[in-house]
Amino acid sequence: MRGRWHEGSDKWKHINQIMKDQKLGVLALQETHLTKDEESILNSTPGLRLRIISSIDPTHTNAKGVALVLNKNLVNTSGVKTHELVPGRALLIIIPWRKDDTFKILVIYAPNDPQNNQYFWENVMSKLRGLPHPDVMLGDFNLVEDALDRLPPKQDSSGPTSKLKELRTRLRLRDGWRTENPDTLQYTFAQSAYQGGRQSRINRIYIKEDLLPFSREWDISPPGLHTDHQMASARISSKTMPFVGTGRWSMPLYVLKDKKLSDEIIELGKTLHKQILESKAQRTVTSNPQAAFKSFKTKAIDLCRIAAKKTIPMKRNKLMSQLKATMSDPLLSDEDKRIIGLVLQD
Repeated sequence: MRGRWHEGSDKWKHINQIMKDQKLGVLALQETHLTKDEESILNSTPGLRLRIISSIDPTHTNAKGVALVLNKNLVNTSGVKTHELVPGRALLIIIPWRKDDTFKILVIYAPNDPQNNQYFWENVMSKLRGLPHPDVMLGDFNLVEDALDRLPPKQDSSGPTSKLKELRTRLRLRDGWRTENPDTLQYTFAQSAYQGGRQSRINRIYIKEDLLPFSREWDISPPGLHTDHQMASARISSKTMPFVGTGRWSMPLYVLKDKKLSDEIIELGKTLHKQILESKAQRTVTSNPQAAFKSFKTKAIDLCRIAAKKTIPMKRNKLMSQLKATMSDPLLSDEDKRIIGLVLQD
């Protein structure tokens, strides 16, 4: 997050809008620099449909800081329980879910220094004793477990990575995005060209193994907020939730502006009119107004769906496809990938 303000603009207003527009139930933030007094004021601010639960290191109020933000429109914010494991670094939050079930989230902002990072995981493991194990552990881990999650590829120090692996093994957590995208190269943090332009996937979401089948839409995308990190996200459903289908299809209103589509549907209408007139002279099981109208509707819906699929992938989808193709191109050098990746993410 890099603090609350950017050029005089309050980022919390943007966060409120982002969570509303993207229908985000919970959002984990790092480097919040948020005091308890500021948290209390934000939680009572009219118009903000957020419940903010934060942790700050009282000795370094202008650094570190983690928070979990709950969308009041989507999440039950009453009865939330909080366990501060490491001030400003690790926060365990238990929120009511479906019926008597709860959802346990561990928000992480690990130290950048390898030695401190290793000690941090040992500390978290110690502080979790006697507490419920998290269903999800997410945040900025400031290390990667696989060399491919850095550009150029580089294996991180064995000390901190082994301690993180030990912790998530004990908690039975898996890297959800990597499980869903085993061969994809994509990153959540990029240095500026001046700093060297190195990239890494240090922002991750670990999920319990038994919840993985109930997760979907694993994604890395721009957050819509001034920050130097991408947003890792996923949709997670309760294991007790009943299956809900896709529902009845309806035509997106924006396809009505597609003149080519309108002309094609008009031509289908003319054909329908002709078939109805012809069926009056000789009605059969296959040649009648009802069958003709059913065929018209099916063809019109197919045309609308095709038009919608062409319109939906906007500039972001095109750029993300270019980024994935670039990172997976074996003919490009690491330096070329780094430069092209920076341009596309900017």
